[in-house]
Amino acid sequence: MKFFIYFLFLLGETQGKNPSKAVFMSAFLPAGGQFYNEKYLKGVVIGSVEIFTGFKAVSNYVEYKKSGDLQKFNEGLSYGFYFLGTWLYSMADAYVDAHLFNFKSKIELAFLPKDIGISFNIRWR
Repeated sequence: MKFFIYFLFLLGETQGKNPSKAVFMSAFLPAGGQFYNEKYLKGVVIGSVEIFTGFKAVSNYVEYKKSGDLQKFNEGLSYGFYFLGTWLYSMADAYVDAHLFNFKSKIELAFLPKDIGISFNIRWR
């Protein structure tokens, strides 16, 4: 019960995003940190990859235990490493996105003609 109350507390924040909360949510929920940071498309992609690789790792391990096929063990181990990499990436990405949540940037693109040729400028604010 305390666990769910804590999650409700995490979801109630409105102003800035806390990086440690983003990492916590990403560690315990597939792509939870991305959804916390309001990066929904990224959350769907990362969450899908986490769920798929986790499922394949477990299902290959179960098939290996039933049949003793070493190929299934190797496939399960590979998917386990893919899951671990995706999980770590998800937490790191959630941490960075939470830090940059209130960062305001404006991109200005301009094509400025010169005497001879064309110039391309990008300005970040």
